[in-house]
Amino acid sequence: MASASPLEWRLQISGIILILGLLVEGLCLLGRGPIAFILFVGLGGFLFVVGILLYLYSLVSVKGEPSKE
Repeated sequence: MASASPLEWRLQISGIILILGLLVEGLCLLGRGPIAFILFVGLGGFLFVVGILLYLYSLVSVKGEPSKE
């Protein structure tokens, strides 16, 4: 579902990135060994942090833009 608001679009993207990070971390918990841990911390943590930062940035940056309502 496409949204017209830039805030909603950015929040959707950050939510998708967060979900991908959680999926990677959940799948890595099923694995054993050092490679699973490296993927858990590296890729899963990276996606999780990027999703959180994009969420926070979208809240701060859209605040200055005028509303079209």
